[in-house]
Amino acid sequence: MARAESKMVMGYLPIDLKHYAAILSLIAPAQPAVRLLDPFAGEGAFLEAAAQAWNVTPYANELDGERAAACIARFGATQAVRCDVERLVASNNAFGAAWLNPPYDHDAAASGSKRVEFRYLRHAWKWVQDGGLALWCVYRQHITSEAAAFLAKHSSRVDVWALPGKHLHEYDQMVVAAIKGVPLDPAVLYEQIIRDRDNPQPLTVQADPRYRLPPPRAIQRFVFAPDMLDEAAGLKLIEEQGAWKTSGFQALLDVPPSPTEIEPVVAPRPGHLALVLAAGVADGAVIETDEYGQVALRGKTRHVEQIARVEVEADPNDPERQIKKTTIRLKPTTTLSLLASDGTTVEMEGDEALLGFITSNKRALAQYLNSKFKPMYGFDFAGIGGWLDRIRLKGKYPMYTAQKHVVGAVARGFQSRNSILLIGSMGTGKTLMGGSAAISIASGVVKSLATDIRPEQVVLIVAPPHLIEKWKRELVSIAPKAAIERLDRHEDVKRFMERAEALPARVPKIGLIKRDLTKLGCAWEPAVIWRSEVTPLWHHRQPTPDGYEPHQRLRRERVPRCPHCGSTVIQEKKGVSAPASQSWLEGGKRTCGVCQTPLWRESRDRGSQPKPGEKYPPKNPRYRLDEYLKKTYPDRVYLLIWDEVHEAQHGDTGNGEAFSRMAGLAKKVLAMTGTPFNGRSSSIFNLEYAINPRVRQRYNWGGGKRLSRKERGTHSFQEVVSENSSQRGRAESRWVSEMGVREQVVEERPSYDRNTGAYTGTSTYERPYQEAPGISPLLVAEVLDHAIFFSLADLGKALPQYEEIALPVELDEDIYSEYDRTRQRLKDYLIQRRWEGDTTFRGAYLQWSMGWHNAPFRPYEVIHNLKHPITGAKEPYTVVSIPSYGEDRIFAKEQALIDLVQVELAANRPCVIYFRQTATRDIQPRLETLLRQQVPEARTFILKNTVDAERREAVIEREIAKGTNVVLCNPELVKTGLDLIHFPTLIFYELVFNLSTLMQAAARSYRLNQTHTHCKVVYLYAEGTMEQTAVQLMSRKQRAAKLLTGDIGLTGLDALTEGEGGFEEALLEAIGRDASLFDPSQLFKASDAVSEIDSEDAAYWNVEGIDAGSDAVQVDEPDPLFALALELGATIIPVDEQSPLERAAAKEVVVRPVETISAYLETVHLIADENEWVRLRADLLTLFDGGAAPEIAAWLTEHHIVFPSCEMEVAEKLLSLIGSSGENTPSVHVVKPQHPLSSKRQRRTERTVIAFPQREVEDEIPLTQQLALF
Repeated sequence: MARAESKMVMGYLPIDLKHYAAILSLIAPAQPAVRLLDPFAGEGAFLEAAAQAWNVTPYANELDGERAAACIARFGATQAVRCDVERLVASNNAFGAAWLNPPYDHDAAASGSKRVEFRYLRHAWKWVQDGGLALWCVYRQHITSEAAAFLAKHSSRVDVWALPGKHLHEYDQMVVAAIKGVPLDPAVLYEQIIRDRDNPQPLTVQADPRYRLPPPRAIQRFVFAPDMLDEAAGLKLIEEQGAWKTSGFQALLDVPPSPTEIEPVVAPRPGHLALVLAAGVADGAVIETDEYGQVALRGKTRHVEQIARVEVEADPNDPERQIKKTTIRLKPTTTLSLLASDGTTVEMEGDEALLGFITSNKRALAQYLNSKFKPMYGFDFAGIGGWLDRIRLKGKYPMYTAQKHVVGAVARGFQSRNSILLIGSMGTGKTLMGGSAAISIASGVVKSLATDIRPEQVVLIVAPPHLIEKWKRELVSIAPKAAIERLDRHEDVKRFMERAEALPARVPKIGLIKRDLTKLGCAWEPAVIWRSEVTPLWHHRQPTPDGYEPHQRLRRERVPRCPHCGSTVIQEKKGVSAPASQSWLEGGKRTCGVCQTPLWRESRDRGSQPKPGEKYPPKNPRYRLDEYLKKTYPDRVYLLIWDEVHEAQHGDTGNGEAFSRMAGLAKKVLAMTGTPFNGRSSSIFNLEYAINPRVRQRYNWGGGKRLSRKERGTHSFQEVVSENSSQRGRAESRWVSEMGVREQVVEERPSYDRNTGAYTGTSTYERPYQEAPGISPLLVAEVLDHAIFFSLADLGKALPQYEEIALPVELDEDIYSEYDRTRQRLKDYLIQRRWEGDTTFRGAYLQWSMGWHNAPFRPYEVIHNLKHPITGAKEPYTVVSIPSYGEDRIFAKEQALIDLVQVELAANRPCVIYFRQTATRDIQPRLETLLRQQVPEARTFILKNTVDAERREAVIEREIAKGTNVVLCNPELVKTGLDLIHFPTLIFYELVFNLSTLMQAAARSYRLNQTHTHCKVVYLYAEGTMEQTAVQLMSRKQRAAKLLTGDIGLTGLDALTEGEGGFEEALLEAIGRDASLFDPSQLFKASDAVSEIDSEDAAYWNVEGIDAGSDAVQVDEPDPLFALALELGATIIPVDEQSPLERAAAKEVVVRPVETISAYLETVHLIADENEWVRLRADLLTLFDGGAAPEIAAWLTEHHIVFPSCEMEVAEKLLSLIGSSGENTPSVHVVKPQHPLSSKRQRRTERTVIAFPQREVEDEIPLTQQLALF
């Protein structure tokens, strides 16, 4: 009869009302309220009573229609749903408590156990949060050994309570209370559950609550809904909460607002035009075209799924067993749509169509973009043109016009922006431009920022260690009286800050900090509580594993506990959970998996520990610089300049963390680099996150650490993942999915029955998405408003010819035979290891394939470190042993290098040779010996990493003075800051895997002050080897990496996603397939055709300053007389051509020596205070009566009038000007030419206009009288 009643109500038996009080007394009211789930709620009577007694938010699910309607009436449609419990969609780990009173039924179609009570418990377990309480109400016989084992493995505590009386006069009804968590000992807990089942505690009304619910877990988006809706429920939800009622949907129906104006620091370069259009910046523009008439534009970028490649890999032992790998690439594709007035729609994709349209309609597009973009900087030098004119690098060299524009753009940009990204190619003078910007702001020259910076605020410049002295030299050259100090320790920072407070407001206060100092902090150590506990190695009912004795089942070991919640810290490794080891805790900053408490703390390093018997430590502990500045000197850093900021591109490195923290301390940030982009969108994410507030707003930090699929029922990426993940956070994952390119590998492999080994078909495995090289045009649009792009070509000066050459070398026959034979053996071994699930051999394969043929003179062993299956210890296994091919012979690639160096030295072209193997497999000494023996004129020097970065420049200069003409080194040692002007030929004997390093090292000699007319970069590679693939890939990566800067020849969109993967990863991928190789030398041949857009891009910065009120004449060829007048400080103005009679009637003016001297002094003096300069100038003029050059030079030195070491030159110049004034100075006329002048505009200065009109000749006034009049 009872079974019949149960079936009638779908197996559901509600809890009797008489048991309410006892059950409700078990739990204390929650503070704050948590969520309570009842997936088998019935009419919801008990859930309503529990919600009131326990102070929880109820959520109900019921399958029966009538009972579900009663639940919805009680709790509302958002907290009560109707569906099968196995179709319920709810957020995982979201409920602090669960009342589980399942139907008492069986499933005849189920495999194994037919009962559904335990199956529903196991299904609902994922919804309970860690530390949450699950109350499972079932009969005694439902608590099977299988259910007890499940609870023992996944609960930290389990109690079994018996409800009084017999249910339906026949069954013993139990309430199992289980707290979700990690058990101390699952075996002991299992035995306890079985005992309590047989002898349960009687459940009566408790005097005090037995359980407390955990605090609610924060969830970004909570989900509670049925997987499928019936027609009535769906229609009701649509009517009440339909998407058509949302503001977003209504906005689609509204008239679109007019596009807002974009205010970048400078206007987009012509080279960025295609990317700007593709990013949708010009959406809605209506322009007049020649081909289609009047059209409306729309640019759209969408990610399209493409099959990048398909690979088939066979098992070496069974060729019929094959794995098919399909790489799917999500690549941004750009479409430019045109809507003509007659309704015709034209869509264009690809470089050829887009660039053709842009070139044909560039004038109309430029007019629209000029109205769309309102750049802050108008090429007017931001009001500091006169100050920039007086800057002389090393006391001699003025700034180029383009460099002055960059400084003006930075000064103007900081009026509205707090952060600017200066992207200048190597050799453009970023140090000079950044230093000039810093001094102009700190000294108050930029009037608009003078009131924004307080007198005690300072400028901090962070640079690589070897560039600190270069920064100091150039800053002193710009402003000798500025307070410029190196800050190598915290004591230096304290002294500098105290001195800055005492200095006047207009004195620049600049501190130079080595980059390494910013990332150095105190050490850290694990913070857990270690307990000694007995741990079983296997269950006592299981047979003894092979290799063990029965008495070895129990082992005492140290178990870490969380100091906050007391839970055992678990380490998951290869799907197996076990107590965390000491080495795992020390391997990274871990957090508790239950309460998320950090399991680490800061600690002193050994050097700062007091010695035994000593009270004080020998030195102070390390303290992070940003923390010190934040606590001791808050709001004292006005401007932070970070040089070579691309080395801080990853937020999980020391440099990346230091840049983010330091950028948060400063009011203004100027980030400078030559290579901001390494081919992947993630390489610029950390920089943008630190300096771009839009990125911080749209991409919230934190979350899951990889590009993985979402869990069912969740809205976004998981919030917490295992600590051993090496991937980055959810914010970066979202950035990559929108701004970059992703790839996914889908594997199809045969599957076999585990017991019989019979073939059962093909299984498909989808790997998580990984980032691939490439960017979306949206990224370019994101950085344009705060980025300034600058290249060597922008300086408008004659640069030396630059040539990159890929030089193939045919290996010796025996060497290539050995290489080919070994490659096949290693490839077979690699495939075999892959079939066994081990991919760790690829690194060893890559090192061999890129390095052995460069050093066949020594024996080589390819070793694979295999892990022991039980202990996990690494055991070396020698895969291949290659003997030495003799140290006395010269191999083909070595001979190619010797021949190349001999040719270059014969042409008086010193060389730098780059190597990758410079550590344990160093090949530099052998090559140095060969060069000395075979090339008599070679004077070699090996630059080693033992030379400190700060000393490398001086060491190279000293070697050059000794006559060195060949330098051998690793490119990592010279990639930044060093100008190898003396070496016009750079040779890569081996390629490095870091693309940024390769590009930086390749540009070391390509400089404006290069005396040679031809710069070469030669890439030596062995034909038919992995080096050929490397050169091929490297050339592709260079094109994609340079695209972001809008350089000449890179205006296309196709290069955005060109490439095979990251440089080193692409080589690893190339190992597994036989990619067809072609001659990489063809990739470096520059095209002779330069597009019209590229030509305009080259002239971007070469705009003369606009100075209203100046009528300076544009002069094509500098006349010597004009040059002298300009040198004296004059501005040439036009005068109308006069007849001879008019000229006779006109008055002549003789230029007074005082005026000439004053004009010259205005171009060289360094005195910022105008009143002080007037006084010193008067004193100086009195020295000219009988004064000699040494005396005048000494006076100039004493008063710091001109740049150091230039005093004697200036004194002699002044005396020559006085001597040349003894005769009447001829007047200078400029006649307006009848023919048109050149379109090149000359710089209009802000100096005082000194005209040269004619007047009657008068007697010369003595110099002393002139001084008195002056």
